[in-house]
Amino acid sequence: MSELASGSQPQLSKHRIEALVDGIFAVAMTLLVIELRIPEQAHHAGEAALRGALLQLLPMMISWVISFFVLANFWIANHRLYSFVRHVDQPLLWLTMLGLSGASLLPFASSVNNQFASLTGQLVYSGVMVLLGVATLLQARYIYRHPELCSHQLTSASYAAVLARGLGLLLIAVSAIPLSYVAPGMANLVFLLMLGLRPFGAWIERRTQRTHHAGA
Repeated sequence: MSELASGSQPQLSKHRIEALVDGIFAVAMTLLVIELRIPEQAHHAGEAALRGALLQLLPMMISWVISFFVLANFWIANHRLYSFVRHVDQPLLWLTMLGLSGASLLPFASSVNNQFASLTGQLVYSGVMVLLGVATLLQARYIYRHPELCSHQLTSASYAAVLARGLGLLLIAVSAIPLSYVAPGMANLVFLLMLGLRPFGAWIERRTQRTHHAGA
């Protein structure tokens, strides 16, 4: 169902869009695990062969953990941004679709990166990360600049935190590309730095709030 805004632009209920977001992220998270397969020959080759097969899967398991938590972080970011939103207009809808395109591509990018530990494989993987990050930053910017869409406005401090986390992820994704040239197969480890993005964003938010209070 849609409503017409005062400017005659349709405003769409956010709940159907949130349902689509939840569904696509859930499917993408599930598809990531498909790459974790024990070779058929290990099923009948004894305990030692099983341990060896699991050891060979370790790089893929690391990639699965990273990709799963990347999707989790972007789902949380989308959920937080939409908590401010009352209605969605066409530009915000398409910015959300841009982010969903990255989420749906991540299982493919993760598979390419697993199969080809190379600069090209890392370019594909990091490129999808950049797409997700840019889409989230554009959504946040649009919501921040259009308070008429919101039930309560995205504050400048919260917006600064989103920017810090988004730009941090872009920096991590880009830095993985030259690292893959130096150490193929190890570049994904740089994404572990994402663990620090949420506390970093929270610190930026607190600092921005203190700055505003001091200047008030």
